[in-house]
Amino acid sequence: MNTLCELLKENVEIYALFLDLEWEKYNAVIKDDVLTLNDIVSQEEVYYLKMKGIEQKREKQIELLGLKGKTFKEIIDSSEDKYKTILSEQFEELNNIVEELQKINDLIKTVTEARLRRIDKLMADLGEKEITYSKDKNKSAKEGILISKKI
Repeated sequence: MNTLCELLKENVEIYALFLDLEWEKYNAVIKDDVLTLNDIVSQEEVYYLKMKGIEQKREKQIELLGLKGKTFKEIIDSSEDKYKTILSEQFEELNNIVEELQKINDLIKTVTEARLRRIDKLMADLGEKEITYSKDKNKSAKEGILISKKI
């Protein structure tokens, strides 16, 4: 059970780092800083891999403890008293971080959608809204232009 506590602690730490990175991403999106955004996406990939590794270790540990198929609440309830408090606190902290991640992701999504609507409007104002890249060989070259010649 001690190993499970350590894995959960490690999970909380990596999610907290990921949350900080998501706030950096939000700021980059607000500032239209594409280079920083690209760097952040690369860093996210590293965090995803670490999260995946921790998750695999956690699943293996739960199986070794004979707790496979149980929810985390059930695992906490069935654990010894000395582990209940630790597991409960870590679970609560992880839950709070995940909720915060959801909020920041919703903010990023809202800003991105607003930017895309603005781009769509600008493209429509330029008369380029319907001219997009296409793999259809039956379309003329003008219909397949990727970049507006009016810009």
